[in-house]
Amino acid sequence: MELVGRNIRAGVDWAGGISLLLVRALLRGVQRPWGVHDVFRQVVALGVRSLPLSTLMGVFIGMALTWQFGEALASFGAKNAVGKAAALALVRELVPALMALTIGAKISTGITAELGSMKVSEQIDAIASLGADPVKKLVWPRVAASAVALPLLNVYGNVLALFGGAFIADLVFDVPAEYFYETYVQQLHPLDYVSGLVKSATFGVLVGLIGCYQGFQTGFGTEAVGSSTTQTVVATSIAIIVFDFVLTTVFLPAG
Repeated sequence: MELVGRNIRAGVDWAGGISLLLVRALLRGVQRPWGVHDVFRQVVALGVRSLPLSTLMGVFIGMALTWQFGEALASFGAKNAVGKAAALALVRELVPALMALTIGAKISTGITAELGSMKVSEQIDAIASLGADPVKKLVWPRVAASAVALPLLNVYGNVLALFGGAFIADLVFDVPAEYFYETYVQQLHPLDYVSGLVKSATFGVLVGLIGCYQGFQTGFGTEAVGSSTTQTVVATSIAIIVFDFVLTTVFLPAG
């Protein structure tokens, strides 16, 4: 019971620390100077450099899911509906969630390793001693950039998933790519796109916050940086799964 209570308390303390860091980042971020240059530099570092992985993920997610749905529908003689079946699953759920779990984990661990190394080498203390706010200078640009980068990568991934699905539908199930595209697009409504973008933006904020928080909490020594990075992967994955469920219940209410 003592171990369970200690773990629960540690989780509550961690969630409280993340929440306080978010509030501080938002309060500092709206103050001048806004650090637009720093934000765009982080968008390039976190988002543009993730394009190769996003390309790979988007194409193969679309191909794998279309193949799965195609096999199931072919047994019922309804393989022409594969575009409709794949559209909702990809746009609403799979592309935002899997992009966040893979690319988000990459982004958050990179942030943790960078800030953790800065803390070990006392660069964060040096920034504070010079009169600058570490939250304004280090946290805000990374959180804002990840909140912008993940939705953009999600849109990019959706387009690639559509092409990948159309390729498999045409090649394996003899469903013309044009027909797959038409049924795919017709099945989607504006709320489906909105839900995917809201999920991606939320995941982006979580990724940036967790990466920064774990980096700031890093102890001293090279082993501490590795430990914080490992904890970041676990925390990021759990947070994304939990918030994915919460946002799904918001956009898809029962009944």
